[in-house]
Amino acid sequence: MARRRNSKQKMKGMLKGGSIKRKLFPIVKTVSAPIAFLEQLTSQDRANLGNSFSNAGYGTQLKIMSNIVMGRLAGITPFHGGLPSSPQTINPSGVLNKWTNAGLIGLGYKIIGSQINKTTGMSLIPETSSIGSISKSVFVGGALGGFFSEPTAKTITQQSFPTTSSSMTVNTNGNGNYNSGQDSTLGSN
Repeated sequence: MARRRNSKQKMKGMLKGGSIKRKLFPIVKTVSAPIAFLEQLTSQDRANLGNSFSNAGYGTQLKIMSNIVMGRLAGITPFHGGLPSSPQTINPSGVLNKWTNAGLIGLGYKIIGSQINKTTGMSLIPETSSIGSISKSVFVGGALGGFFSEPTAKTITQQSFPTTSSSMTVNTNGNGNYNSGQDSTLGSN
């Protein structure tokens, strides 16, 4: 009769060959750049579509995303039939975005943490290497997505200042005296 394995033994069997971190790290590193790229590239288009995108079925959402990505990168609309399309764009100012900021923060953590660990001779700051490589992927994906994303509409505020006429006028009052450059609203002296 075979002996049943308890839950602790099952868990050890699942983790055999390494920790969960070791198994998840390659997956996270692989998907971080595409997620940052797609999110940055399509975020404004999806926001413009509003609920029509979120209420659409998965197949329609995939077609809309394909139209947005292919449109922004190459100006191609693979799916027609009433689905939205996007024009090709190049937006150098879009490179600085939330994804590149997160990538730079992670790279800073890696650099500073590595220096601290090297100086102390101990591993005080954990996971500097893995955070650095994931941050690099996020930075590259966000930068590429931002480069091809739709430019954000900037609100232009105009300030109006009171204008005064700088021209000098020459007025004569009834007695032949000239008042040059004086304000006629102040009355006579």
